[in-house]
Amino acid sequence: MSASALAFLLPGRVRSAEVAPSERVVQTGSMGEFRVASELALNGVLGKISRVDVNFAGPAKPNDLAEEAMEPGLDWDQWLGPAPVAKYSSVLSPRGVHGHYPAWREYAEYGGGGMTDFGAHHLDIAQWGLGMDGSGPVEARPAPGALEAFAKGQPGGIRGTELSYANGVVVRQVSGYGVEFVGSDGVVRVDRGRFELVLGGKSVAKKSGDEDRVSVESQYMRAEKNLLGDAKIRLAKSTNHLADFIASVRSRKAPVASEIAGGCTAIGCHLMALANRTGKTVGWDPVKRELVGGGIDPKELTRVYRGMKI
Repeated sequence: MSASALAFLLPGRVRSAEVAPSERVVQTGSMGEFRVASELALNGVLGKISRVDVNFAGPAKPNDLAEEAMEPGLDWDQWLGPAPVAKYSSVLSPRGVHGHYPAWREYAEYGGGGMTDFGAHHLDIAQWGLGMDGSGPVEARPAPGALEAFAKGQPGGIRGTELSYANGVVVRQVSGYGVEFVGSDGVVRVDRGRFELVLGGKSVAKKSGDEDRVSVESQYMRAEKNLLGDAKIRLAKSTNHLADFIASVRSRKAPVASEIAGGCTAIGCHLMALANRTGKTVGWDPVKRELVGGGIDPKELTRVYRGMKI
C-alpha cells in the first residue's frame, strides 16, 4: 500500500471520483461569528498572522470497556460492521432512546476522539481564515508527552499538537476559545456565542458567555461594519445551513462549505492524530496529497477491517 493511500479520503479525489461526475451536492457548515473572524484575518485587519490556536481534545483510545448484557433487539454484529469484534457496551451503543452523543467516537476502533470529531469544526475555521480551503499544512508535530499519554490510556487529554503551513503560520491545539487568530496588530477570539476582537492592545468588540445582555451578533456585526466595509476578500455567507443546501441542490452550484473544505479539514485532523499516535513529525504535501519525508509506515494510514485482505 502506497504512502498516498490516505488520499482516497481527500477533497480532490472525493470530488473527482464521487461528487463531480455524479453532480451531487455535498455540504459541510460554519457560523456567522466564525465567518467575520476569518474575514478579519484574511483582510489584514489583524496584521500578519503568525499563529492560530484551536481548542479540541486529543485522539481516541483503544476500547477497554467491560462487557454488559446485550441490548434486546440489537444486531451487534451489524453495529460493529468492519470494526474488530468486541463485547457489547452501552457506552458504545446506548440502550433505548437517549438524549446524548454516544461515546463510541472516543474509542479508536470506531472513531478518532475529539481530535477528528470536534477538531474538524475548529480546524475548519483556522483553514478558512488562513485562505487554506482546498489546501493544508506541510507538517504535523505531536504534542509533548503524546506517547506517554497513549501508554497511560489517556490520549484524550493531549494538548499541544501543531500544524505548520508553507507560509510559516503555526496552528496549535490548545485549551481556550474555539479559535484564536493571532496577528502582529491584533487578535480575534471566537467560539459559539462568543466573540472578542483586540486591536492595538485595546478591546474593540467583546461578547463572552457571561454577558447575557450583549448579543454575539451585535459584536461581530459591528466589527464587520466598522472594519470590513471595503474588504477585498469576502467569504460566502449563509444564515441557514438547510436553506443553503436546498439552494445548492436546485442550482447545482457548490454550497458555502463544500466537500473540498470539509475534506481538507478532515485530513488535517487525521495528520494530527497520526503524529500523536506515532510520536513522530509527519511531513505532508498538500498538493499531491501524500506523505513526504519518510519515517511513517504506510500501514499507519489504514487499518485491517473484518473481511479485508491486504
